[in-house]
Amino acid sequence: MVTPGVSGAVITVILGVYDKMINALTNLFNDFKKNITFLMILGIGILIGAVWFSNVIMFLYNKHEVITKFAFIGLIVGGVPFLFKEVKLKKQKISYSVIIFTFFISLTLWFFSKLLFKIDLDANTSSNIMNFIYLFLAGIIYSVGKVIPGISSSFLLIMIGMYEYVLSVMAHPITVGLKQINKLIPFMMGLIVGIIVLLKLIKFLLERNYGLVYSVIIGFVLGSIPVLIPSLELSPNLIIGIFIMISSFILSYKLTK
Repeated sequence: MVTPGVSGAVITVILGVYDKMINALTNLFNDFKKNITFLMILGIGILIGAVWFSNVIMFLYNKHEVITKFAFIGLIVGGVPFLFKEVKLKKQKISYSVIIFTFFISLTLWFFSKLLFKIDLDANTSSNIMNFIYLFLAGIIYSVGKVIPGISSSFLLIMIGMYEYVLSVMAHPITVGLKQINKLIPFMMGLIVGIIVLLKLIKFLLERNYGLVYSVIIGFVLGSIPVLIPSLELSPNLIIGIFIMISSFILSYKLTK
């Protein structure tokens, strides 16, 4: 959730809860007790990760970037076979041309990220309405990585200059909420609207063409790997990182087998 290049939705796919999450959110009242129990457990994990583990992950990312990146590469690569298996279980076909296309889209987005627009919340804008629109838009953009596997919310926020602000919200939600409620409300509104719209769209597409949707997902997942590759200068961190990557790969593969 807080590491640039890593999609939270990818982790839900790799751990086999993505479809369940989509169904629970879009069919909440069909089996309310079962769905709300599942979502509450998932929500508690998200809160713990956002409030507490964000500080741990960012510490590791800042102090041991090479090792941390290799760990995430191992986790992601180890889960890729599961994605292919999911499509086969549904008796659908993988589109390798779509995988290649979305793979290059993912790389292109990263390559041209510095050329995209940025939102500066510290700048003195001429209108509070514009600030509201910027924050609402940022919430919608953030929701993309929460719903579409392979697209990192953190990466998207970096592109629009909102990463540090959202990270501070997740690390200190009460403090930020009390002091900057005027900024938090439009952001949360955009996040909720984005998630609702995207969930409906993803569910619709999965029901119509499961194989094609997962081909797109696989392409974005694979496209998120190259942007995580750290500097390959020979050092103890590189050796440890490779060992951690192999261990993470085995762990991820075993969890999803």
